[in-house]
Amino acid sequence: FVSSYANVRETGATSFAASVYNKNDKLRPRLYMNQGNGKFKETARAMGFDESALSMGSNFGDLDNDGYLDIYLATGEPNFNSIIPNKVYHNQQGRRVEDVTYACGFGHIQKGHGVGFADFDRDGDQDIYAVMGGSFEGDVFRNILYHNPSENGNNWITIILEGTSSNKSAIGAKVFLETTENGKKRQIVRTVSSGSSFGGNSLQLEIGLGKAKVIDKLLVQWPNIKRNNSEFRNLSVNQIIKITEGESNPLAIEQNSISFNLKSNGHHQH
Repeated sequence: FVSSYANVRETGATSFAASVYNKNDKLRPRLYMNQGNGKFKETARAMGFDESALSMGSNFGDLDNDGYLDIYLATGEPNFNSIIPNKVYHNQQGRRVEDVTYACGFGHIQKGHGVGFADFDRDGDQDIYAVMGGSFEGDVFRNILYHNPSENGNNWITIILEGTSSNKSAIGAKVFLETTENGKKRQIVRTVSSGSSFGGNSLQLEIGLGKAKVIDKLLVQWPNIKRNNSEFRNLSVNQIIKITEGESNPLAIEQNSISFNLKSNGHHQH
């Protein structure tokens, strides 16, 4: 029913998850890992991602800023024969995923649809917005905004890309970050996209860096016919920067964090 695309293992190759919308227990989600040679390998069972969930929406995002992408599954079906809580899987450094639905306060039982990860309150970690409610008129529920309370000390950077010869939003641009964490070199790769066929992530790249204290190298591969690159070194963490195609230096953006009004009422939209 829905597919989501991300660099799950930080290899630089985009893998994808395909969620199955069928009550047949034999039809389970699939996680196709990009082997980097033009071939994909189905790894859902090996990664712990093979539980039937009747997913109608999904997306990838980094909930704890460790640099590894987690996944939210929005579940449900038009009738009430099956009620499955919306599920969240935490990426265990690319080795497996772990179901943290209840441990992290998720598990909403309303029918989920489009899912988006974004730093709504500008505090450096990603929150989640999910559209809720059924497919029939009258089967409605308020949309859900999950505020991320993460205070684990992991670092981050937010990157706003602006194309000139590329499209203005730089959709399709690929960003490679090289860091050093606990004495080990590491590469983190992100692509500017909505992330999912049924949902929409922020087009600014909100990237967790773990315990890395500096970005050794940042390379942008622009999505134009020339595939030209922009390269920067020794960037500070925990900041928002804007990179414009063709310009030699990134621009630091000052944005104050905001507080959610937790008493405000939401509304439902399809």
